[in-house]
Amino acid sequence: MEAVLNTISASAGVKPRMTAETLDALYRAYYKNVYNYICFRINNHFDAEDLACAVFEKALGARFNPDTPGEAWLITIAKNVVTDYFRARGRRSFVALETIFGLASEKKQPDEVVVQDEQNRALIAAMSRISDRERQILSLKFATDLKHDEIAKIMHTSSSNVGVIVHRALKKLKNFLEEDEHGQ
Repeated sequence: MEAVLNTISASAGVKPRMTAETLDALYRAYYKNVYNYICFRINNHFDAEDLACAVFEKALGARFNPDTPGEAWLITIAKNVVTDYFRARGRRSFVALETIFGLASEKKQPDEVVVQDEQNRALIAAMSRISDRERQILSLKFATDLKHDEIAKIMHTSSSNVGVIVHRALKKLKNFLEEDEHGQ
């Protein structure tokens, strides 16, 4: 019945609703990328799991364009879920340092862990100095390995603009990190 309604809706110009079967396939294919994007943005493993589940819950009843790549559609939903997450907490960004510091391997020597912690702190500080849009685009680029044209669809901009923003944001981060290194 649902397939018939989706066919009728599609022929009438209305986007069909996501089916459980299609969502299951999208979940299996893209959960890791959705989770990585969210975790990269909020730096909190536990909340990232909850928010990733919320993305797929929202997707279940949503209307979608079958011509749009599923990953880009899900990341767009994730972007909105992250925005709602920050809005609900009354802040624009959140950095859980213990999450970042927990990424250090237990097999490393103590001096390597200290160096890694210092590098993580410096990177977090530098990331807080770039714009929210730049952070979002870098998150999409490095947490999900999306291509520039896919990021462009999510961010409602051109592929070439995404490339420019990535380049400039990385250059800013490099400069901030060098400033901090020379300033110490």
